[in-house]
Amino acid sequence: MRHHLLITAVFPLLLAACGGGGTGTPTPNPIPTPNPNPNPGSAVTTRLAACPAVSNSSDPAASACLAGTYAGKTLSGADCSLTVRADGSYDYASPTLSYTSAPTAQSIRVFGHSDPQNTHQVIWLISDPMSANEPKELDFEARWGAYIQSPKLEIEATKHLAGGGRVSSACTLTL
Repeated sequence: MRHHLLITAVFPLLLAACGGGGTGTPTPNPIPTPNPNPNPGSAVTTRLAACPAVSNSSDPAASACLAGTYAGKTLSGADCSLTVRADGSYDYASPTLSYTSAPTAQSIRVFGHSDPQNTHQVIWLISDPMSANEPKELDFEARWGAYIQSPKLEIEATKHLAGGGRVSSACTLTL
């Protein structure tokens, strides 16, 4: 008899908890609310994830996947940007340094993309030979994925001046 009373008392609670036995209107699946502030880096990571998985390639075709514009902030919080074209030419712009660069046959290029355990790293280094008039260098490094605590794209642009010295600018985009 005690088991019968226990089942009689608990069974309606189990039905209610499982959504059965009620007479109310069922609640439809909730519609997700779109993110009002999407991560601007998500489009960048999608683009970069499609880059070929290579290590230290000097083939200009390897870095063609970087084509596009990357907008970030300098260390002081000012706007900066890098626009890369499929041929490896690029425009860099910040308050302290702006220039356009087109690679030559003598340009040094290094491109790499690795994805061990869904942790991406994309690097692109391109520089003019030091014999060029006002040689330029660009270091591009993006890290994101499962084990990266601060996913970001870091760009450092440098222009060597004809009279000696150089001007550099750092630009960061949170991914």
